[in-house]
Amino acid sequence: MDPGPKGERPTRLAASWLALCLALCGAAALAAPPDEPPRFAVPVADPNAPLTFVTYGDTRFTERAKVANRVARRALVAKMASENPAAILIGGDLVYQGSDPGDYATYKKETAEWAERKFPLFPALGNHEFNGCSAGDPDACLTNWWNAFETLHLKPCRWYSVTIGPRILALVLDSDSALRPGSPQRSWFEREIAGAGSEVKFILVLLHYPPVRDPIFPRARDEAEVARYFSKNAKSLRAQVVVIGSHVHNYERHRRDRVVYLVSGGGGAKPVPDLRMFGELSQLRTSVNFHYLRFTLQEDRLTGTMVRFDAADQTGHPWSEPDHFEVTAKN
Repeated sequence: MDPGPKGERPTRLAASWLALCLALCGAAALAAPPDEPPRFAVPVADPNAPLTFVTYGDTRFTERAKVANRVARRALVAKMASENPAAILIGGDLVYQGSDPGDYATYKKETAEWAERKFPLFPALGNHEFNGCSAGDPDACLTNWWNAFETLHLKPCRWYSVTIGPRILALVLDSDSALRPGSPQRSWFEREIAGAGSEVKFILVLLHYPPVRDPIFPRARDEAEVARYFSKNAKSLRAQVVVIGSHVHNYERHRRDRVVYLVSGGGGAKPVPDLRMFGELSQLRTSVNFHYLRFTLQEDRLTGTMVRFDAADQTGHPWSEPDHFEVTAKN
């Protein structure tokens, strides 16, 4: 939108445009500097009212057998819709084979209710988004991903930011791109954190490869750089930090250097056992943990709940909430 006379925005028209965008797509794209990744905003009607959003990863939408549990995947999609979330964040491995448009068609079919209800949806790239493409030529896979989320107009970007109401800033990263100091993604990441306004009380970092996890799972790329950055800087930030990874098809919760680190990879992909050693805080005793995370912001408290689906349940009560945690904003 062009500024009005003397550089002032026509606030009444801007407010009408924002309301229209919220009605149509649930999120608004904010102006970003040239050559910078996009910035999105999820407006809320009352900034002081409780705000709920959900996140998970490793859904592996596909018609292929034995790579995902379709019953669990579909149950999670429906249950998340019942939360009426302000936003849905997905931590990668949305599909099984990123080169296959059919997998994205399965995603759209199984999440049709999300589209009908216009939930704002923000995905991160995972390794399976590149499955079927060579490392040196990912364009076909990226095109499928960009096309699946064409309303976000992400192309050519692979990472971006989202504000959910005035108090939450989410940085959505690409774990398969460099995160070392000096890399384009790392420089952008540091600028976004440094530029967060005083109204931002919580910074969420969403990426596929979890920076902190049970060490029996090997490192994949540069994800440990995120933990190194916060080990040096979290204490001095105005906002509290929560980092959410997936990739490991289970659930973990850790706390390190004042930061909460979560593994949420229970979106439907074939489960992977977890030893829960080395300071893992949930200490769940179940080995299979299909789940999503519900976050509720109320005043200066962000509460997280692990919502678990038992695909083997025979009692008629497959849902439980076996782990909870709370993060309080800094004064």
